[in-house]
Amino acid sequence: MSKKDSDNVCFWLPNQTAGKMDVLTPHKMIVVFLIQEYLRLKKTVADGVTREQPHQIEVTAGDRKRFCLLLLKLIQYPDLPYKDLYGLLLSPVYGVHPVHLEEFKKLMKLLKTVGIDGMFDLYHEIDKLIVDNTASFQIGIVGLYLRKVFVTMDRMSFHEMKDLYLATVAYYDKGMHAIRLDPCPDASYDCESLKQTQNQYTPIEPSDHGQLSAKWSVKQSELFIAQQSALLKENEAKALPSKELQKRLNEIIRDRPHCSQAYFLTYMNHMRVREFFGSVDALHRVFDRNPSAGAPPSASTVTAEGKEYQYPSLNLAILHAEFGHTMLARTCLRECIMLAQENGDTICLQLAHAWLSHLEGNTMPLPDKNTRESLFHATALRILSYLRQGSFTGESPSKLFGLLMINDLLNSQRSMMDLVAAGIAERTALWTVYGKHEQASLCAQLLLNVDLKSLGKTYNGNGICQVLCSLVVRLAHLGEFGHALVVLEHTKQRLRRYPQPREVNVANHYCNALRAIYRGRWEEAKAESMYLHSYDSTLGKLLLAYIALAKQDFITAEHTLARLTNEELEPLTRIRAMILSANVYLHYGDMNAINELKNALLYAQKYHLQYEEALVNMHIAYVLLVHLDAPKQAFLSLKDGLETILANGPIYDRARALFLFARILVEMEQHSPVGKRLQQLGTLLPTFEEAIEMFEKLECYKAKDVYVYLATAYNELGSYEDRNRYSYRYRLLEEQYPTERQYLNVFL
Repeated sequence: MSKKDSDNVCFWLPNQTAGKMDVLTPHKMIVVFLIQEYLRLKKTVADGVTREQPHQIEVTAGDRKRFCLLLLKLIQYPDLPYKDLYGLLLSPVYGVHPVHLEEFKKLMKLLKTVGIDGMFDLYHEIDKLIVDNTASFQIGIVGLYLRKVFVTMDRMSFHEMKDLYLATVAYYDKGMHAIRLDPCPDASYDCESLKQTQNQYTPIEPSDHGQLSAKWSVKQSELFIAQQSALLKENEAKALPSKELQKRLNEIIRDRPHCSQAYFLTYMNHMRVREFFGSVDALHRVFDRNPSAGAPPSASTVTAEGKEYQYPSLNLAILHAEFGHTMLARTCLRECIMLAQENGDTICLQLAHAWLSHLEGNTMPLPDKNTRESLFHATALRILSYLRQGSFTGESPSKLFGLLMINDLLNSQRSMMDLVAAGIAERTALWTVYGKHEQASLCAQLLLNVDLKSLGKTYNGNGICQVLCSLVVRLAHLGEFGHALVVLEHTKQRLRRYPQPREVNVANHYCNALRAIYRGRWEEAKAESMYLHSYDSTLGKLLLAYIALAKQDFITAEHTLARLTNEELEPLTRIRAMILSANVYLHYGDMNAINELKNALLYAQKYHLQYEEALVNMHIAYVLLVHLDAPKQAFLSLKDGLETILANGPIYDRARALFLFARILVEMEQHSPVGKRLQQLGTLLPTFEEAIEMFEKLECYKAKDVYVYLATAYNELGSYEDRNRYSYRYRLLEEQYPTERQYLNVFL
């Protein structure tokens, strides 16, 4: 990959230096025979009617197109068994002209009878073709292919030519024997199966072509590695399955043991399936291979070898950093920086310094306006990293979104689709952190509806996965669990791989746990939270503490929260943990709950978390109303965040806020006459009903709290008919979804 191309990819694949020359195989010779017979057919058509062909032969544009596609497939892809190759000749997509096929079959039968002279005749025929078609053979795939075959045959000894002839005859005999066993070799080559994308390969067992021959040539392996690397980065669903890809890579490594790109793609394939031991081993093998085997040492060889080592060093450092091996990661980064400085590679230098600053806990300075265009990809990654880190350190949201706007504009101008998608996904995440869930949903839909196509390739990478998972969680928060399941299945189909991406598993288990909690199915919720803990330990512990508190298992909740607060938490998670801790204090009768909520409020204001601030205010209002009997102060506290919750909150939080708001307004009239209190309760009854409707949409048992409160309030006010009505509705819901009484009236 050239330096220009390396600016537009996350992984850098080092160039292959001098290695062993490609060896001719029977498959390559068959391709030459096909080209020879095609050129003879063209000459016959140009000459018109002859003695051998008394009728005019017509070669249509479709025949020429099919043969060109066939040559492209046979030249670019690895060797095929003769049976599969013959099936292509008969297929509707790649099939050749009937006269061309007949002459080719005659030539293959003749090859066995004339002996090795046929190979020498072919050598002279290629020489004649190159001389007669000099202008057309200087460019184009076919001309280069024939010239390469000619040069290789020219260097072969008689003994090597004899081995090639015997291998070709054996290859043909083996294929014909397979065709006789299956007389319809073209049956599996229908139009639909052959109109597959170029990355799809039929599994082929390696053929025995001699000790010196190789199934994969240098160019074929480089093309295959470049295609699969690009697909893993931009559209993993279209890449080969990990098992089949590893099989192909093993074939390439067996044929070309010094191919560094194959080892690096092996590392990427292992990371794809989370095989971390294999990933480390693949990177170590990149360092172990000797790229200059068989070539005399030179200054250029040493430079290329050093440049090949710096990017594997960077990836090894990233891998150690993910494992938590900070010292090993720093050692690899220092080596990477040293090699990057020696080679003058500023792109690698920027990436290495960014990771070093991350490991040391420092904030990377933003790039200046005079950043070179060649460094833009690394610069854009630094900006996205700065945005993520800035949301954790309390940077001003206006500054972060302004920087993100500039980054999106520059990415769009350069058609860097991976960075465009990552930028919109980062915007979605920022809106979610700051509590603007509707804005986050709009950004996610924008990314899903935009045409992320560049150079005929559509991006379908990690950014798409992130926004789809954010939509799944948003639909679950709105109570649309059926729609959330549909979007989740679409995500799995769109990003087909095994194992599923981490984001998909997190969204799946989180939504299942949330639904079980709403329904009061504690064991199911606990099981899903334990599954979630494997992917996101902090979120899993938070849900386990929530479940224990809802079950009024305060000791377990306290221990879980103590383990959680000992970790370095993100501000969003820390505030949620502080709210749960305040509820634990509250159920112990400890008024430190107010202090904990006040600390959470200050923390939310410090990090500009508007929605979390509204949630804290709602809990403070609940404490003031229920435990301190101060409805006016509770109203003032709830009023500050009520609009934020109703505009952006999940349906569960909105139902709780409406229920609490209506209760506060009713309790504010507690010293008024009974008639006025009944009138106030009747006025607020639609608000209570709206809260009940939201709870019932979630199939949430907390709707019973509203029924209990309304029945109790009407009983105190002497309205027995209304009391009986809500008591009856409570009994119907209790019979349908029984709940133990101690679980009721828990404000979580």
